Amino acid sequence: MFTLHKERGGESAHREAARRWLIFAVFCGVFSAIYEYFSHSVYSGYMIGLFLFPLLLGALPALILNGRGRPAVPPACRSLWSSGVATLTAGSCMTGILEIYGTGSGYLIVYWIAGLALLAAGAALYFLRRPAQAG
Repeated sequence: MFTLHKERGGESAHREAARRWLIFAVFCGVFSAIYEYFSHSVYSGYMIGLFLFPLLLGALPALILNGRGRPAVPPACRSLWSSGVATLTAGSCMTGILEIYGTGSGYLIVYWIAGLALLAAGAALYFLRRPAQAG
């Protein structure tokens, strides 16, 4: 859902990625609002900020790359980064749900560690591959 499997030119691929991330951010915002509406006035910061992960880590980087006219991001980098954003979003959602429910879990830390590791791997692969592709 989050990766672009079609090889396109840099700008159109970045615009399409930004559009998809913005749609996902809106979905997360609507989901969060509906969930908290039915949560009997119990709120969670994780649920309120659910839309921020796809917005700030998905759409914003795509728009920045589009504005700078960068070539399309290699599929492996894009997949790792998208998986990291999706993992952090799911972790925020699960933490918010459990917080609203009034409980917690020691396993939630796995979302944050895995999400950050996937983001770091995607960013490292992107920056390590850039010089080789420029030449």
